[in-house]
Amino acid sequence: MMVAEPGLAVLAVCLPLLYPVMALRANWHRAMCFALPLLPLPAFFLAVSSDSGWQLELPWLLNGGLWAMDDLRRLFLLLTAVLWTVAGVYAVGYLALPHMRRFCVCWGLTLAGNLGLTMAVDIGSFYSFFALMTFAGYGLIVHEGTKEAHYAGRVYMAMAVLGEMSILAGLLLAASAADSQLLTDLPTALARAPQRDLIVALLIAGFGVKAGLPLLHFWLPLAHPVAPTPASAVLSGAMIKAGLLGWLVTLPFGEVALSGWGASMVIAGAVGAIGAAILGVLQHRPKAVLAYSSISQMGLMVLMLGAALADPERAPVLFSVIGLYALHHGLAKGSLFLSAGVSLPAGRMGQVVTWILIALPGLSLAGLPFTSGALAKLAMKAGLAEDSLDFALAGYLSPLMTAGAIATLLLVLRYLWTLSAKLETGHNPPMLLAGWLAAVTASLIAFWWMPWDVAGLVKAPVWLPASYQVWALVWPMLISLALAGSALLISRRGRLAAIRSNPW
Repeated sequence: MMVAEPGLAVLAVCLPLLYPVMALRANWHRAMCFALPLLPLPAFFLAVSSDSGWQLELPWLLNGGLWAMDDLRRLFLLLTAVLWTVAGVYAVGYLALPHMRRFCVCWGLTLAGNLGLTMAVDIGSFYSFFALMTFAGYGLIVHEGTKEAHYAGRVYMAMAVLGEMSILAGLLLAASAADSQLLTDLPTALARAPQRDLIVALLIAGFGVKAGLPLLHFWLPLAHPVAPTPASAVLSGAMIKAGLLGWLVTLPFGEVALSGWGASMVIAGAVGAIGAAILGVLQHRPKAVLAYSSISQMGLMVLMLGAALADPERAPVLFSVIGLYALHHGLAKGSLFLSAGVSLPAGRMGQVVTWILIALPGLSLAGLPFTSGALAKLAMKAGLAEDSLDFALAGYLSPLMTAGAIATLLLVLRYLWTLSAKLETGHNPPMLLAGWLAAVTASLIAFWWMPWDVAGLVKAPVWLPASYQVWALVWPMLISLALAGSALLISRRGRLAAIRSNPW
């Protein structure tokens, strides 16, 4: 292990933890604000420069801490660092003077928890960082201080407490079964544990609160519309992925075939992907639409998790696809959330360019050819191919993925429609504009960071996919456009009929 790696790991977590101390100085609030983009940089350099496989032992931490890096954690760390960096740049231009210090403290604590849980391998560190992220995030949600924000905060806190209790109970039972405090020992022990089903249920429910699992998702559409825009971006793009990572590092993937739990997760994923889309297109606020879009996209990842639980031989391949999809979704969704706070320039050409930049990450989510979304969609389709899976619901996955693709673009179109009624012409603060443009750029160039051959699923060169692959990406988008056009036509005819019947 290089000397720089443990140093960067400790710095990445400890630097944001300095913010509560800095807040004690009354005249440091501006420095705290302008330093927000710098906080995730150690984690970013760690993700892009270090090799997987290093470990950092911290014997003085709790019962002895262990931090480490593998390919999965490195990908999640990269996503977290990039998104918090661009959102931090955005926040510098977004924040007004009142309560800036309070926001910065909650931001730093939430970031420290988000980064720490990504690197933690021992149960004590992982749970502590997860809880820190969860409860510090409350301050970001209620920051605006409105009645609606406080209501969303109460719902979030109630569900967060239940989720943390479930996670803690599941981890303690799993640790007892494994006779170990390391996350790496849990999957094997859990596969043969007498209380396996109880532990799996606790972990699925606990992490499902953060991941927006159906019936555990209620806080998401309440929290996103009321939270400050940069906070919404990290809530949906990075923090929601903590629940996904929790499942990946604790459940017995590849150890035993859990057909029942796998089928349940597939069904839950399908309900989330399609049900959230139905609710999302009925929303009138842009960030509420994006909240349901996040639930829908997480539903597709949950669907892949269910397949991996049911078919242990396919789990390693699906892990690669899930990681790829998580990175793609996090960056694209963060960019969309940040676009909700920009203003349109005065010139017509500037407005056209702005709308193109707003729309591109959304179209990438929908699988626009030659984007990271196209690679993620093709990898998911190949990973869930019916002939490569061996469980009861395998035959339903292809139509569910198609329905999910149609739902994704419908939500993107609904977001653009609601945003068009909200955006005004005006001046963007330079840092706000820089943060949004950095997020858009990160979302678009993430395609070039992706491995060209994801577990043998998508063959290089991916920028020139076969014609049948392009058609597989395009035809669900055409259906979405047709449905959206029909809905718009019906709506206009209804308004015209109402005017004719009551012209005065």
